[in-house]
Amino acid sequence: MRFLRALIIGLLSIFPGTIIGYLGWLLVGASEDNYSLEVVFFCNIIPFGSIIMGFLWAWASGEEYGVNYQG
Repeated sequence: MRFLRALIIGLLSIFPGTIIGYLGWLLVGASEDNYSLEVVFFCNIIPFGSIIMGFLWAWASGEEYGVNYQG
């Protein structure tokens, strides 16, 4: 249950990551070159990084779903 919860929250983190990436892409000039550093950073690294960070946050905060929880 903890893994499933973390996976769902991590996947839902794509939405704020994509919005932040899009706004950052617009702020640096909205380059149309797919291989420029700005496009790779804001359109790939920011959204995928938000998925990873969302998963890690959900995993760390989901201790009550752990097997060894002593509540």
